[in-house]
Amino acid sequence: MRKSARENKYPTVPSGENEMTSRERFQAVCEHRDPDRFPIDFMPAAAVSETLKGFYQVHSERELLDVLGADFYYLSCRDISQNETSLPIYRGPKLDYTDTERTCPFGIRFRRSVYGHKFGADEAIRGPLEGATSVREILDHPWPKVEWFDVAPFLTECEMYSDKVIVGGFWTGIFGHAYRMHGLEQFMMDMAMRPEVIKTLVDRLTDFYLELNDRVFSTLKGKMDVYFLGNDFGSQNGLLFSKAMWIDFFYEDYEKVIAHARGYGLKVMVHSCGAISELLEPLIELGTDIIDPVQTTAVGMEPVRLKETFGDRIVFHGAIDTQKVLPSETPENVYKHAVETMQVLGRDGGYIFLSCNNIQTDTPIENVHAMYRAAREYRP
Repeated sequence: MRKSARENKYPTVPSGENEMTSRERFQAVCEHRDPDRFPIDFMPAAAVSETLKGFYQVHSERELLDVLGADFYYLSCRDISQNETSLPIYRGPKLDYTDTERTCPFGIRFRRSVYGHKFGADEAIRGPLEGATSVREILDHPWPKVEWFDVAPFLTECEMYSDKVIVGGFWTGIFGHAYRMHGLEQFMMDMAMRPEVIKTLVDRLTDFYLELNDRVFSTLKGKMDVYFLGNDFGSQNGLLFSKAMWIDFFYEDYEKVIAHARGYGLKVMVHSCGAISELLEPLIELGTDIIDPVQTTAVGMEPVRLKETFGDRIVFHGAIDTQKVLPSETPENVYKHAVETMQVLGRDGGYIFLSCNNIQTDTPIENVHAMYRAAREYRP
């Protein structure tokens, strides 16, 4: 039997003089201090979000965030390539869309499936630079222009969610977009065979995003709190290529985009799925504040080890297991897993509560409820 919204709607923090605002508890964990409770985040698949609205008998994103106790709000466009969230702010040449496929501003062809869901990603079909063998072909590609994107509507969103920690950025997919444009197999081969082509492609994407990000950062100065950038460098068992190659091809570009965001006073959250423990040291060195999503089932990503090695220098964002625990365990075990994760990664602050990847449709809704109940009830 579905419970009523009243029965399920727990207060985000107990009332009283020690209650923190969302930004205060976020600041506390960033400074590795204990908050009143850990900041709560929420990233679902679209269908999960709709099912939860029915479960809690709410109708809007705002109501759902509030009933879960979420402290964060992500601006409506998080990616100008992998989903269609940029369409409301896109002012460039008409893009090629059919009922089943579309072409993004970079020229990548996608199979349509997630549409305007800001936490979703379509499957890439082919890239415009798959046959490129020279630097000149990269430079001559018809790259999108920054003026094609109108970021002014984000000001309204920031005002509507001013009580929450505002997270923005357009993903800055300097690896993901690059291999989708060039083809993953060819990209990997050319890292060894034609490194100048790959470096030019990554650098060109970086230059574009530096300009686009500046448009966002300057427009939302004082209103946006966190810059989120994402590229998946890890598999379940290790990096997709060596740490030395990551440093050779990506270190300087990450240095530019991170320094740029920090120059605007933003916290920097870096996303990479998989076994990326080897990259945490250079990412911390570059000024990364928060690492997402902390895929603890991947090799080398054990919570105790991560906390002992890096816990005083970075904030962990995620770590609630979506591979085995959330879809398969009982609500009681999910609650226990959530508490244990907070106890380990949240020692002396430094932790933001979230699943280790977007919550998928194979997760029983009672388990999602138990997960967030644990986050609201647990006190450091």
